[in-house]
Amino acid sequence: MLSRVESAVMLALHGACGEKGATLITPVDLKRLVGADGIGLSRLDTVMTDLASDGYFDLVYSDRRGETVYCVSLTEKGKGYIRERKVFRRNLIYRIGLTAALALLSFLIGLILKAIF
Repeated sequence: MLSRVESAVMLALHGACGEKGATLITPVDLKRLVGADGIGLSRLDTVMTDLASDGYFDLVYSDRRGETVYCVSLTEKGKGYIRERKVFRRNLIYRIGLTAALALLSFLIGLILKAIF
C-alpha cells in the first residue's frame, strides 16, 4: 500500500495523464496538483523515483528552458491504480463490517449464556 503522499501523487498523475496515459509535467505543476504544502520538491522527486521503480509509470527527466520536466507514461499497474484503490476500500469496509457483526454476535451469545447459567 502506498503512503499518503505517494497516493496523492498517483491520483494527480492519473488525472493529468487522462485517456492518453502519458503527460509532460513540471515538478512545480505536480506539486500544485498534489496540493501538499508540506512536501518539498526534493521529496517529490524521491516519491516520483520510488513510484517509477515500483512500476506504476515510466519516468524520463527532460529539460525545457532550464526547467526540469517529468515525462510520465503510465504502465498497466499505474492505469489500474484507481481500481486497486476502490477494491482495497471495499475489502476494508467488508472486514470492518464483518468484525462488528461477529463482535455483536459474540456479545449476544454471552448474554444468552449468562441468562442460562
